[in-house]
Amino acid sequence: ADLPANVAAAAEVGVSLDLLRRYLDKRSIFDFLAGIRASGERAARIVTNMLQFSRCSESQRQPTQVPELLDRAVELAANDSALKKKFDFRHIEIVREYHPALKPELLATIEIEQVMLNLLKNSAHALIEGTDPAPPRITLRAWPEGDWAVLQVADNGCGMTEAVRKRVFEPFFTTKEVGMGTGLGLAVSYMIITNNHHGTIAVESAPGQGTTFTIRLPLAR
Repeated sequence: ADLPANVAAAAEVGVSLDLLRRYLDKRSIFDFLAGIRASGERAARIVTNMLQFSRCSESQRQPTQVPELLDRAVELAANDSALKKKFDFRHIEIVREYHPALKPELLATIEIEQVMLNLLKNSAHALIEGTDPAPPRITLRAWPEGDWAVLQVADNGCGMTEAVRKRVFEPFFTTKEVGMGTGLGLAVSYMIITNNHHGTIAVESAPGQGTTFTIRLPLAR
């Protein structure tokens, strides 16, 4: 209100800047503007993260113990503040089924951890909405299969319809309420597995029957 150009423009159209500010405040316009700014900054962070994930170099890969990686992902999920507001990971039974023949794999560790964290978060949200009378449970499996290492994340949550299952890897597709998800977690996970690691990721699910994500990573030669 103290800028001369603003004062002159307001006088020209017969508007009181003080009354205008009071009107904007009463109608919560400033809150809307702050929300728009926050959304823009959030979108910028999402794009930055996507670019970072798409620029994987071989130098980032290192011998990785898959069971240790999965356990770290569980720890990250358990300490996720946003997730804690909805569901305490301590109330979820974590079942670990790791094959003893697994050997260290050459992986971009942080990227695979991010994928597993995304899958664990999705499982937690599915468990929130689940109706299974059994205690909430997530099962982590890992085993070697020919020239592949196979990783699985299975839950006994609400499951999903076939229509949703077919779209889960689409960018910006989400079934969560507004503000709860970006629809990019599984899309980025798909890109990391298929593009950066030349593997595959698939999902099996049905309403009321839980969900299982299966990742296949080629063994280092």
